[in-house]
Amino acid sequence: MKRVTALLLSTILLLSGCNAAKDSSTLKDEAKETSKPQEVYIMAGKIEAGEKADLTTKITAKVSKVAVDVGAKVQKGDPLVYLDVKDIEAQVNQAQAGVSTARANLVKVESGARPEQVIQAQAALESAQKNYDTSKLNLERTRQLFNTGAVSQQQMDATETQFAAADAQYKSAQEQLKILSTGETKETLEVLKAQVTQAQAALELAQTQLANGTIYAPIDGIVTYKNINEGEVVSSVTNATLFSIVNTSAMYINAYVPPALTTQMKQGQGVVIKVSENPDKKYQGEISVINSAIDSRNKNVLVKIILKDIDPVLKPGMFAQIALKN
Repeated sequence: MKRVTALLLSTILLLSGCNAAKDSSTLKDEAKETSKPQEVYIMAGKIEAGEKADLTTKITAKVSKVAVDVGAKVQKGDPLVYLDVKDIEAQVNQAQAGVSTARANLVKVESGARPEQVIQAQAALESAQKNYDTSKLNLERTRQLFNTGAVSQQQMDATETQFAAADAQYKSAQEQLKILSTGETKETLEVLKAQVTQAQAALELAQTQLANGTIYAPIDGIVTYKNINEGEVVSSVTNATLFSIVNTSAMYINAYVPPALTTQMKQGQGVVIKVSENPDKKYQGEISVINSAIDSRNKNVLVKIILKDIDPVLKPGMFAQIALKN
């Protein structure tokens, strides 16, 4: 009996020692946990997409084919919708014909007259010049005789008339040769060049309209909105959004803090982010901008936070809380 009692006392003392050691270890662990600095969430804001594009149509046309739906991942340059552009194709062909005609007219005039026409004009000019020189000399002689009274007023008038006719013929011959030599007058050439320019502008406009018959994704991202169906007519007048694309690979948070707290922050500083949709996970971020101005509405300072972690759970519009890293 004495041996049993002694054994029980030994066992009790051993267990008491283990429990004491265990309690001491637990208290130490709890003390360590308590000594860890706690994160203080001093900022809050909504998650925003780094890139977003709302797409409209630039022409009025019937929808031939819709290539994507909501939720589809697209890359920049992917076709989203095809429009019926048969009428615009006809306009392009017509405009191309107009350019060809205008250019042909300009080339024809710029090429000038045939060589034989120029030779004839040169001969006519030489004849007109001789007639001019003779009439001028005759006028000078007649004027001298008229001044001495040797010829009558009637003869003087007739001589002046002959000279005027010779002068007009000479100038006309000069102009004719000039026209044939240069192809056309400067004014005519300018008009034809302007016609070519106008025709080319009309062609480029039609080609641009034709290119607008296919709507492409301007950024990488996910289609978050679609308001278009095959067979519908879309209009550039209404300017309605047909697609919205959001790039969730680069997201940020615009948060506001009192000016006094900005003294604890610096650009490039790491932060911890949490969202209510996934409360058990903490995300990493970085301060990219600390606005130097105070917002006049809420008297706070805007701080832009870049999200470093990419997680499908994170969506634009979610409310996030931010703590500075110690």
